Amino acid sequence: MAKLPTQEWMRDALKAEGLKLKDVAEALGVAPPRVSDILKGSREVQADEVMPLSELLGMSPQSLLRSLALGERTLVPGTGTTSLPILGQLAGDGTLTDLPADLGFDTVPCPPDVSRSDGLYCYMLADGSMAREIRAGSLVIAADPKLHYAAIAPGAILLVKTAEGTRLLRQYVRTDAGEDWLVPLPETPNPAYASLRLSLLPGGLGPRTEGGTLRAEDIVGVVLWVHSRIGQKA
Repeated sequence: MAKLPTQEWMRDALKAEGLKLKDVAEALGVAPPRVSDILKGSREVQADEVMPLSELLGMSPQSLLRSLALGERTLVPGTGTTSLPILGQLAGDGTLTDLPADLGFDTVPCPPDVSRSDGLYCYMLADGSMAREIRAGSLVIAADPKLHYAAIAPGAILLVKTAEGTRLLRQYVRTDAGEDWLVPLPETPNPAYASLRLSLLPGGLGPRTEGGTLRAEDIVGVVLWVHSRIGQKA
């Protein structure tokens, strides 16, 4: 019997989604050590585990199966699922919490104008950090610019990953002095919502500042679709 490849790439993929091994174990209905066995290459992913695992990782089943076969994250072009998991409620300080108990659903349809669900991330906005553009309770879908056509330009709302591993929604603005910033958009100033410097120099040239300047590789997605929660006032 051929030796199974290790699946250490899955740790990074889970971290990118803000998930832990125990979250995988709960989704698959197995004990946490069984998930560790998958990563070590001593246990195969079972047929009934492919769909829930692909949803957790934000991948199509085809991409997941190819990745498992090769032992490294691999995206299969032109594949996707018909729905996206809502990954939780994302606050302006990067806190990720569970969806409201009364929501009644935990997935949304894929946007009709995309050919693949890989590289799409859906969150519910938990607070007023982006209220001047996106109301609390709205669903936002961000597209990874490496996999989808998504322009990174001033005015765009970006999903970025900080050095601490948290994710933030911020609007990209350029000052008159030519500086690039990622800023929150609350109705009133709130010290909990930090502005961040952004450097788009090729290859991330220049050192990261003490304040934590973000680079192009820290941009996880560009928000392209926003859906207000049913019952919200326009």
